[in-house]
Amino acid sequence: MPRRPDLDALRGLLLVLMTLTHLPTRLNAYTSQPFGFVSAAEGFVFLSAFLVGGTHVKAWDAPGKLWRGLRRRALKVYAHHVGLLCFAFTFIGAVGWLTHRPAVLNLLDFFHQEPLTALLSSLVLLYCPPLLDILPLYVVLLFLTPFVLTAARHAGWGKVVCLSALVWLWAQLGLKRELYGVLGAVSWLPMKVDHSGAFDLFAWQFLWVLGVWRGSLRARAAGSPASPPRHQWVLAWGVVVVFLLARYEVPGVQLLTRWPVLLDKWTLAPLRLVNFLALALLADRGAPLVYRWLRPRVLELLGSASLPVFSAHLVLCLLSLALINESEAPLDSLEEVAVLAVTFAGMVVVALHHQRRTAALTG
Repeated sequence: MPRRPDLDALRGLLLVLMTLTHLPTRLNAYTSQPFGFVSAAEGFVFLSAFLVGGTHVKAWDAPGKLWRGLRRRALKVYAHHVGLLCFAFTFIGAVGWLTHRPAVLNLLDFFHQEPLTALLSSLVLLYCPPLLDILPLYVVLLFLTPFVLTAARHAGWGKVVCLSALVWLWAQLGLKRELYGVLGAVSWLPMKVDHSGAFDLFAWQFLWVLGVWRGSLRARAAGSPASPPRHQWVLAWGVVVVFLLARYEVPGVQLLTRWPVLLDKWTLAPLRLVNFLALALLADRGAPLVYRWLRPRVLELLGSASLPVFSAHLVLCLLSLALINESEAPLDSLEEVAVLAVTFAGMVVVALHHQRRTAALTG
């Protein structure tokens, strides 16, 4: 699949939304779910899977190349994760211990209680502190992707997607908690499900498989993809509008919010999944049009360097948490502006460095 600048720009937008959500400013109240019961995380995971599926589908006939490419990518993401863990456990951990800042202490509470256990279990992705729990998800999913593509080649995408959907359904019934209970009973690690990170791998793998599936189909399709039937457009618009109104508590559609378990983000609950799929259908056709109209070069720059920019944003978000004092009072307006300016300037600098380094290596 050739590089699509509109998808880079979309990834850049999702990175901006995630950064605004993670920073301790008042803006995070508006950026966590701006388009309904969907966050930037769902879009980022699906889009990453879509690009992985489109990039590696041509390696189906060369299994060795497929496995090497995805293993290399997974190890690269893992290296970024280990680097972030080292930064969090050393510098951020020391800041929390010396200054008694509650935001930092709460972030690394298990590490402060059981430092050796936390270190060892974090390296095998069993302990994932808050903010540092999405890259482990990517590592595991990237390692699983060769199995997904190989199974799809031999058994067909229908069976693969159905099996993934069954695992997702089991996740809704508490698969992750059951497995961590067994793990805690049979191992020496005093692990609890609360230490494993917010994202439920067994639920989010379904979104990843859907993304790989759609990306591989798009890459294999000859010519431009066919436009969805009109009734699908109408249905998608209807679903998106209803969920958007419910998200902002417009009278008459608040019925959806009476069952929060069906909208849970971390288990990718059923109604949230429906909301995302409808929004993704609209974005699939709308992203190229919006890109041609706005030409968001900065977003494209950020999206083209998504992994280093994502890692940089986590470093800056961790540092910003150290600014919250003992009383946990929110930052004042000047501090918020400074945090936002430094964070986004740092992300752009990292993206520019990555762009120049890539150009030097390929040129």
